[in-house]
Amino acid sequence: MSELKPKIAGVLVLIAIAICLVFGANAWKSSLRIKQIKIDGNRIVGANEILQLTQVQMNTLLYKVDLTAIQKNVMSHHYIKDVVVERNLPNSIHIQVVERIPIAIVNRPETMYLDENGVVLPRSISHRLFDLPMISGISASEPLALGSIIKQPDVIETLQLLATMKAVNRPMYHNISEVQVRNGGDIVVYSTEGGVPIIFGRDEMSSELVKLETFWNNVVRTRGTQSLQYVDLRYQDQVVARWNPEPSATKSL
Repeated sequence: MSELKPKIAGVLVLIAIAICLVFGANAWKSSLRIKQIKIDGNRIVGANEILQLTQVQMNTLLYKVDLTAIQKNVMSHHYIKDVVVERNLPNSIHIQVVERIPIAIVNRPETMYLDENGVVLPRSISHRLFDLPMISGISASEPLALGSIIKQPDVIETLQLLATMKAVNRPMYHNISEVQVRNGGDIVVYSTEGGVPIIFGRDEMSSELVKLETFWNNVVRTRGTQSLQYVDLRYQDQVVARWNPEPSATKSL
């Protein structure tokens, strides 16, 4: 019995120390204040604009702020697609954002952007300007409210085509000035160089992109676009192109 008492006393001391540590840690955590808000992932939306959206004041107690509320506030921006908010001890909030990237301009009286998912974005967002192809032929009945998602299937397919083109051949994407969508018909792309119409079918657009890249690099780069009337990619395993006839040489007298 005499040997058991020191062991019990030792256990009680350890428990007391653990309780003190827990209370001390909680007291320390409850006294921490925000000294920094770090923002990553933003290229379009300015950091100051995101800071304002958080509605968090510096020197606020770190564990008093609602991370879910911060996430919701930042997500209210049209150009913010996703947000992760974390506390970083001892004194900072870390905000990681994923932005919506404009991929095309909508041809309407009020110019707006579309991302690859068809989300309608405002044009005036920052001092940054976007060099993007314009989409024409969108139904006048299609509502284009900011933040809404466009429903017209032709436009969705066009955006997918542009997204694929941007991913696999960025120079080709930047060589597109306009895309004309037709209700259920083919998609016609106009090149920046020479305004050449390029006709895409609706079934094999990925393979058509490969054909276009090969044809443009091997033929058009050599001959130029001056006499090229159109390029048709709808035929299997071939590219159909129409050229203006070469001017006949004038004989000298």
